[in-house]
Amino acid sequence: MVTRRLASIVYGGYFNHDTHSAESRWERRGFVQRWWRLNRADRRWTPPDYRMLCRALVAQQDGHLQRGPLALIWVEALPGRPRRPDEPLRGMAVGMMEEPVAAAVVMADPRRRDRTAYLALPACANDEESLDRLLAAAQEHAWSLGCDRLLGPVGLSPYLQAGALCDHFHRAPPLYTPYNPPYLPDVLQTSLDAIRMTQLYQVAVSAPAPSAPPPAAAGPAQLVPLDPARLAGDLLPLFAATLAEGADFPPPDAAEAAFLLAWWGCYPLAGWLALADATPAGYVLHQPDLAPLLRRADGGRGWWRPGWLAWRRTRPVDAGRLLAGGVLPAWRGRGIGSQLWQQTLADAAAQGWQTLTLGPLDPQGQAAVFFAARGAIAQQRYALYAAGG
Repeated sequence: MVTRRLASIVYGGYFNHDTHSAESRWERRGFVQRWWRLNRADRRWTPPDYRMLCRALVAQQDGHLQRGPLALIWVEALPGRPRRPDEPLRGMAVGMMEEPVAAAVVMADPRRRDRTAYLALPACANDEESLDRLLAAAQEHAWSLGCDRLLGPVGLSPYLQAGALCDHFHRAPPLYTPYNPPYLPDVLQTSLDAIRMTQLYQVAVSAPAPSAPPPAAAGPAQLVPLDPARLAGDLLPLFAATLAEGADFPPPDAAEAAFLLAWWGCYPLAGWLALADATPAGYVLHQPDLAPLLRRADGGRGWWRPGWLAWRRTRPVDAGRLLAGGVLPAWRGRGIGSQLWQQTLADAAAQGWQTLTLGPLDPQGQAAVFFAARGAIAQQRYALYAAGG
């Protein structure tokens, strides 16, 4: 384990910061535990699936993450403040042990050619000095990977989540959307520059649930049930072209698509494929929003919670998530997008969902304009930050 002792300074609520980088499997597990501890203090935080997180960061078994080295870094500090030389011992407001105050994963994607590394899964206490220590260590690791620019916050794939929440902090987030305390954007912008804003959208599902699954919506294309695994196989060009449109990240390849489908596939997935002249022209992929269950089960952490989640995830819920979808540019303007959207709303009504969330999306992009014209209401805003380069 690499440990860098930093000088003691008087700042806010923490001092004697130590920066650590995980090397062994045991230290990687310790990183996950500290990162979890930093986040779970907020009751609105939706944890990821704990087993998937450990598989990715502790066992490091995912091909997408094996394409480049990962740096798992965290900062610990003593709470309180150091005692002044002339101050009696009883006035010393110091905790007895160091505690985690910041954590993040630094990762580089070799497909990028702009010397950019990702700042993934950042978590920080309400302390500017702690974030400065974390960013300094992250930049140092990025340089060791040949990168001089940091981009984040992102998830372990930027298509899983990207950006820091900037408003609506009173709302518990749906699945696969970032959540952070209100102070994090203020702390981030002391060292980073906001480069992009996105928004989450929500649609009310008002149609009554029918007694039987709805038939495929009529329209210019033939709609057939989608096998999600095909998005990492023969439908990868369709998936990559629609998912990466307007994004700041490389289009997903087979390894990243398989990673996304594995994370999403922890919970029921369904969707439709639009065929125009027997050619895949568009698709939608959705699932029930199980964020409340994940909060209740602490992400499946513990001996009994995974079994409870496996049982409960098949039960009805009142909200859904549109994870991905789109129509290839060559087939737009023919009503295929509207046909897929009507089918998605029919599916949502059939499952008893009252709301459907989608995004985050660029509010000026074609997708946001399309959904806003069909009653989608903008909700939470997210900012993506960068430094260096």
